[in-house]
Amino acid sequence: MELIRGVDRDRVRRAIVGAVLSVSAELNITVVAEGVETRSELDALRDLGVSLVQGYLFARPAFEQLPPISIVT
Repeated sequence: MELIRGVDRDRVRRAIVGAVLSVSAELNITVVAEGVETRSELDALRDLGVSLVQGYLFARPAFEQLPPISIVT
C-alpha cells in the first residue's frame, strides 16, 4: 500500500512497481496492487500493466457485512 500511494505522481514509485511487475511475470507470480484510493493511481497502475487492484476507491471495509462495491471502468 505504501508503494501504491501517490504512484501517479512519483516516477520512482512507478519504476519500482514496473520492476516488481517484471520480476513477478518472470516468476509467474500474480500481483495485486493494494491501497488504491484515487482514479489517478488506478490509471497509472493500469498503464503499468496491473490488472488486479483493491482499495478505498472501490469499497471501504465493513464489519460483518459486504460493503457496497463501486465498479470503476
